[in-house]
Amino acid sequence: MRLRASDYRHPAELSTFVASAWLAVTLLVLAEAVMIGLVVVRPFYAPAAVALGIVLLVVFHLGVVWGIVGIKRHRDGLHSAGRRIGPTRHAKVHEAAETASGRLSMPGTPPIYVLPVDEVDSFTIAWGVPEIFVTRGLVDRLSGLELRAALAHELAHLKSHHARWLTLVRLPLSAGLAPILLLAPFALAWMGMRWWAEVAEHTADRGAAIAVGGPEPVAHWLSAALGHDPARLHRYLTHGADEPAWEIAEEELHVVAPDLARRIVRLAEFTTSSKFTNCLGIVGDLTLPTIATRSDPASAGVMPQVMIGLLAGVWLTPIAIGLTVALSAPPAQRVAEPPQPAVESFDPGALPEGPRDREEETAPAPPPDTEAPAGSLTGPDAVEGMLELARMHKDREEYDKAKRVLQDLLEIDPTIAEAHYLLAWSWIGLGEQENAIQEFTATANLTEPGDEMHDESVAALERMQ
Repeated sequence: MRLRASDYRHPAELSTFVASAWLAVTLLVLAEAVMIGLVVVRPFYAPAAVALGIVLLVVFHLGVVWGIVGIKRHRDGLHSAGRRIGPTRHAKVHEAAETASGRLSMPGTPPIYVLPVDEVDSFTIAWGVPEIFVTRGLVDRLSGLELRAALAHELAHLKSHHARWLTLVRLPLSAGLAPILLLAPFALAWMGMRWWAEVAEHTADRGAAIAVGGPEPVAHWLSAALGHDPARLHRYLTHGADEPAWEIAEEELHVVAPDLARRIVRLAEFTTSSKFTNCLGIVGDLTLPTIATRSDPASAGVMPQVMIGLLAGVWLTPIAIGLTVALSAPPAQRVAEPPQPAVESFDPGALPEGPRDREEETAPAPPPDTEAPAGSLTGPDAVEGMLELARMHKDREEYDKAKRVLQDLLEIDPTIAEAHYLLAWSWIGLGEQENAIQEFTATANLTEPGDEMHDESVAALERMQ
């Protein structure tokens, strides 16, 4: 029996995602409607309103393009600065990641990079091939069990399909991938999505607790990442959530570390529920006592959270719809044409605007630029030629030559699924099973279920694990 994300998912996650996405889209539509209204309705001096509306529209859409393009550049920069782990390189991280991946029933371990930074941090970038990044400070300061908790937290984000949304909405803001003024679209989207993101963090904390068998390693990792002393939190996790001492511990915990209190308290409550022990039973910890009566404590607070999000959307959606309808309706002065003045009193400034004037004022925003892949070989013919050469070497069992061709191709474009697939079989021919597992995992993440390469990669991962 394999552990599923639904086995430990926070009960409010799906409903908060719907409400948060509604709120985020509403905020973006409302901002778009205001900017278009400056151009079309012109609520004040016409030339100034038109100029301001066009400038805001250009800045708004330029920020979206700039931030999205910056994600790939930021990821490539992290690749250059960090080092990818393996069985012999950063063996401590590799062992913790493999153990966490197995306990969470992941199809494989994604690529993991260690960054030469002293602060304690870990994060996931799901743009193309999902990848996990950890800092050298995190590796040095955490024990093996706490490091497994940090990596399991990121793996739980991937298993629960959080990482791509968090990368798109949060990464441009947190990494400053564009000038501050151009990050306004991402700030609006984050205002709506951060409520769901908080619930998603609780889900990932639950997965981490399952991977390490309890809440303490997760709490110690969180406290180290946020600059607190893990030793001060130990006694606050030694009581059950329904024991009298827990109420006092919870109050003191808010004083010691208010930024950690909510997450640790909710995690500790989850680990006293039957849902947690059932998950431990799935992963093999069958010696623990079964709690048959205590349900998930987070279930009681689902509906109030959902109602808050829905009401926020209900207040803003009519405003956005009203602005859209007002902008789509033609102005009243254009419906009923006034009588033409006599030729003697003809005044060009008194005529209503013609189509040519309106076309000049409402210039469309420029289309977003697309970024060419890095490297000198960017044409499809060159890529296909390298793939054909790799196939030929693989068919001749010249696996080392095939490996070199495919690694060069993946440096140019790491999103070519067939290159990862061929490289996986080349690693198998060279006897490197761990590297083959990483490449089969990349192939499965880049292809869709039903695709031949996807199905064969998943089958290969199940056989090797």
